[in-house]
Amino acid sequence: MPSTIDLNQSDPVTGDADSFVPVIDARKLFNPADETLINTVRTACLETGFFYIQPIPVQEQIVDNTLHQMKTFFAIDDTDSRKTDMQQVDGRRGWQPKFTEPAYQPGTIASVEAYDFGSSEVTSGGSYWPTIEGFQSDVTACWNMNLQIADRILEIIAQAAGIETDFLKVRCQKRTTTSMRLLHYADDALEYAESNVGISAHTDFECITLIFQNAPGLELRTIDGRWLDAESGTGRIIVMLDDMLERWTNGHFKATGHRVRQTDEQRFSIVMFVAVDNTYTIAPLQEFVTDAAPALYAPTSQEKHIENEIRRSRENAELS
Repeated sequence: MPSTIDLNQSDPVTGDADSFVPVIDARKLFNPADETLINTVRTACLETGFFYIQPIPVQEQIVDNTLHQMKTFFAIDDTDSRKTDMQQVDGRRGWQPKFTEPAYQPGTIASVEAYDFGSSEVTSGGSYWPTIEGFQSDVTACWNMNLQIADRILEIIAQAAGIETDFLKVRCQKRTTTSMRLLHYADDALEYAESNVGISAHTDFECITLIFQNAPGLELRTIDGRWLDAESGTGRIIVMLDDMLERWTNGHFKATGHRVRQTDEQRFSIVMFVAVDNTYTIAPLQEFVTDAAPALYAPTSQEKHIENEIRRSRENAELS
């Protein structure tokens, strides 16, 4: 993965990702993958590290319903939000107040607030869910939609990498660490100190990430180090490559560096982190290891990698 140190928070944006990134029609995802689609994804993985999916109308409606619920939830008084505060639940799921997001870069503070949940919350419900009419059902529908899309993307990325079609998908099936985050960035962010950012530059810890944003703010780093503005307001889903995929391919496919800048526009973002099941050890596959390209990464597990990265971010927070 790119070292966090290399993901310079202050590097300028040099363009718009829409000019460089392919857009894949979601209807084509669920047809037998042809070489054109596989080649498109392969090129995106090698040249940019991310690509877009254009949802079909029923998927767009699911996203719209979730956005409506998010706007309702993040508008309620903190006293009500705290009933689902993750620190009062299990430390990993529920509402996360503003300024408590990990500091991926030293000297930064994130101005985002979030609502986090995973598969156990979807199946069991309970105190994790706000008592807002339709919230659980609408958000669960978005969870299920994202998983369906993610499973197909994992198959196509595997084909693009030249490994077994189901290699990635079967290793991300138990969903024990997969999570979805509903993120809110207030429209008063520019009033904060310069050290306060939307989210500081980092790569995601899992296998792939799916992102929807309704307003500008997300910036993506290409393989060659350029920072580009991600699309917004079109309904497209952004697909990013994550740390575990980079480890498996020994750096052949690189994790996507990204950050969120402060804006004066209220922003909502739906993010699905598709994680590897904790029963698997992640290490470079032999297909990507040669005398000229020795293994770059030591074996690890998804949970261990997340724990290490969170520990590092907490150390960064102490420097902020």
